[in-house]
Amino acid sequence: MKKIIHLIAIALFLVLQANVFANTVIVKGYIKDSSNHAIANKSVRIYSDSSNNACLLAHTTVTNANGYYTDTLTCNGDIRNLIIIVENCNGAKITNRPQVINTPNIVESNFIICTTQPGASIPPTNCHAAFSYTSAATGIKFNGHGSEASAGDSITSRVWSFGDSTPPLTGNNLDPTHAYTKPGIYTVCLSIRTKRGCESKYCNTVIFTPASNDCNVQLQIKSERVSAKKIRFSSGLSSTSPGDSIVQRTWKFGDNTSLDGNQVNPLKEYKDTGVYYVCVQVRTAKGCEKMFCLSVVVRDSIGGILPTPANCKTSFTYTIKDSTVRFNSEGSHAASDDDSIISRTWYYADNSTSVSLTGNVINPSYTYSKPGSYNVYLVIKTKKGCESKYSGTVVIRPGIVPADCKAYFNYTIKDSTIIFNSEDSHGSSSEDSIISRTWYYADSSKAVSLTGNVIKPSYKYSKPGSYHVYLVIKTKNGCESKYEGTVVIRPKIVPANCKAYFSYTIKDSTIIFDSEDSHASSSEDSIISRTWYYADSSTSVSLNGNVIKPSYKYSKPGSYRVYLVIKTKNGCESKFEGTVVIKPKPVPANCKAVFTFTTQNTSVKFNSAASAATSSEDSIISRYWLFGDSTAGFSGNNSIDPLHTYRKGGTYTVSLYIKTKAGCESKYTATVVIAPVNCTLQVQFNAERISGKKVQFNSRLSTAQGDSIIQRNWKFGDNTILSGNEISPVKEFPIQGVYNACLRVKTINGCEAQSCKQVVVQDSINLSPTVIDYVKVVSINPNPVVTRMVVTIWSRNNNVEAELSIFDIYGTGKLNIKKVLVQGNNVIEIPTESLYHGPYFFKVSTKNGRDTKAFYKL
Repeated sequence: MKKIIHLIAIALFLVLQANVFANTVIVKGYIKDSSNHAIANKSVRIYSDSSNNACLLAHTTVTNANGYYTDTLTCNGDIRNLIIIVENCNGAKITNRPQVINTPNIVESNFIICTTQPGASIPPTNCHAAFSYTSAATGIKFNGHGSEASAGDSITSRVWSFGDSTPPLTGNNLDPTHAYTKPGIYTVCLSIRTKRGCESKYCNTVIFTPASNDCNVQLQIKSERVSAKKIRFSSGLSSTSPGDSIVQRTWKFGDNTSLDGNQVNPLKEYKDTGVYYVCVQVRTAKGCEKMFCLSVVVRDSIGGILPTPANCKTSFTYTIKDSTVRFNSEGSHAASDDDSIISRTWYYADNSTSVSLTGNVINPSYTYSKPGSYNVYLVIKTKKGCESKYSGTVVIRPGIVPADCKAYFNYTIKDSTIIFNSEDSHGSSSEDSIISRTWYYADSSKAVSLTGNVIKPSYKYSKPGSYHVYLVIKTKNGCESKYEGTVVIRPKIVPANCKAYFSYTIKDSTIIFDSEDSHASSSEDSIISRTWYYADSSTSVSLNGNVIKPSYKYSKPGSYRVYLVIKTKNGCESKFEGTVVIKPKPVPANCKAVFTFTTQNTSVKFNSAASAATSSEDSIISRYWLFGDSTAGFSGNNSIDPLHTYRKGGTYTVSLYIKTKAGCESKYTATVVIAPVNCTLQVQFNAERISGKKVQFNSRLSTAQGDSIIQRNWKFGDNTILSGNEISPVKEFPIQGVYNACLRVKTINGCEAQSCKQVVVQDSINLSPTVIDYVKVVSINPNPVVTRMVVTIWSRNNNVEAELSIFDIYGTGKLNIKKVLVQGNNVIEIPTESLYHGPYFFKVSTKNGRDTKAFYKL
């Protein structure tokens, strides 16, 4: 019944008010820029300025797409003077004060904003981030249409942070849908940025509960008083979806205490009497979450529960100083003398922002961001559970902005850095002070702004030129002033007496440069950059930085141009050019080709195993034989100890050419005598040391069936010869060493033959170990090769790991693979498609030995 009477009273009040409202004013107008373009979505603030306090009104409206706005003011008194305020693009306020003098009380007030001088950059404008949201089946659907920018500006970036582990969503997404992996409470933030550089951020809490049958949680909570201050809570009748179960219950008992775990029926003893708001939050095995709350009354007696008292009262008054409102709620009271207020909650509606203050603050204060009419609410709660709400309206009037403040700056230049000084700027009076300085630098095509209250900022310009600089100040009393100045950055005078220079040293094919003799333009100057350019064959290589002594390894001998360009701190540049000559590496000449041979009829068995490379690190990679008859040269499979058969008897000059890995070449020549076909002469001899340098030779094994030997000519390998027919001569050699001894025999029938072998004359401890071939390249087929070749490798041992390599004639590796060799012959296919035309060497290496054979790539 009381509620019906209350509604009737409100209706009668509204009817009376409608009859009283007698004075109505319509306010309208257009807002455009200096180019006559309409400014849409521009806020217009309209205030009444009347001596009648009943007509103190404050309205806010916005322009449409055509820049047009309209509003209606209604009051029971006269409305004669208006204050209409619009913000310019730089944040300054433009104010019109029209009078209402015409009938039917229509006021038109137009504005032209966003006027700038040529070349000036438009400062950042105001903007506001906001969003709303709705729950979807798998997540939250957000809506960012509530965000706004000032007229003439636009939002170019929206960054969403969804409060979970996912990365922020960048770009300019207006209404994204975000899928959360599990239910929960998340803090979501939207950050916006406009075309003119304005930034704003808005955060809000969202709750996500999946809309599925799997998250069907039914909570049933009961409370039972056990004693005066003990209450037993029960949640045993709560239920979940089939196959799910409650795994966690978190109780919050309303007195700043809580209970974790999974207590189904907790017992709580309160310290004080009163009304408590108790909540329990549950979580199921499938991740579903739900909360249930109830109020409980704790009293000293266990009798029946008393009804909540209803005669408590809320009220407040306030005072205004500038835009700060100080509230006073001392007039609020509880239901009775034995009751007391335990909670005061204040709600301030400031534009589109809702602010709340919890606790029990009696005299709070709040500073509003701008003039306007605002609703304020106060809700009280008492110890015995009484609640009351009171609302009031606060009007913040526009302050009178002084206009005699002044912005000013001067500057000094050091290089391309400008140091500004705005100390001569001042407020409107000695009691006023500057609270904000905003600097705008127009640097080439880029506009830079500095906010805050920096008195002496500095800025480094990118290049010489003439630049406009703006300073906008704001004072404590609201005065604003702008000052513009032009800064001229003159081109720096570049010194020209610096000098680039380098020398170099050569080690093998590596050049070590030294640019220490390069110098700057003066003792105050210094080299900050050295750039080297190496022209290597067809490749151009550059090295940046400030390296004083770089090195570079050239790929092959030749003459190369090198450039060094230096730059100094004062801007001086210099270039030096030099020529580097890499001479071919000298070929070693201490390798030795040698061979021995034995003859049997017309066949000769040669042996060149005693040929030697330049050192233990070097190796023979090629043997080439010329046998002195009409046959072609030989460098085949058995090039170390070939067997050659002559077609007829005669004297032949045999030559052996060797080449090593290090590039050394050597030639050895010997004469071979082949007896006529009908001769049965066989030449054999041996040699035995009989003292330190004496050797006993014996040729008794030489035979000539049906014939007889009449001449033996000995060549002992030390440039001495013994003629006659000595069968067993004794030779004393001048020094120890290895000698190539030969015996040439002639019979009575005119048959001639010759045989040679090595004789070692040195101490046994210095004798070289017997050469044992553990690995050997038997053949390369085909040779020359086109694309692929088959290599036959003989191994003395079984299961030996071998490294197979291909080198060019300069020793540069082209291929390297590993294989395991079995005992005997191993046939391996080697790819050669990537090789250029020319000669190469194939090498096999094991832990026991190595061998090399040459081939040619077509």
